[in-house]
Amino acid sequence: MSTTHDTSSARTQTVATPERRRVIAGLADETVETVADLRVRGRVDEIVAELRETHLPALEEAGYIEWDREEGTIEPGPNFEEAAEHIADLPDPDDDPADD
Repeated sequence: MSTTHDTSSARTQTVATPERRRVIAGLADETVETVADLRVRGRVDEIVAELRETHLPALEEAGYIEWDREEGTIEPGPNFEEAAEHIADLPDPDDDPADD
């Protein structure tokens, strides 16, 4: 039996990483349309590979994004608003000291 706590916990886990929060935040403020738009400081190839292999599939599975792998585009999914509201309570991913 699912509870509100279980749902909240799953939502928190899905958007827990700075990379996943960047995806949701970028879609929310309409600065992200493609995977290329998600590039941040650091090793670009490594970051893109991690997004494609780990973070984007998890966000897509949760219904937070729709991802066209062939075109490299992402857009809000059917559960996007749920994630966008949730990340507002989390630290800004661009303030993450691990990125420095």
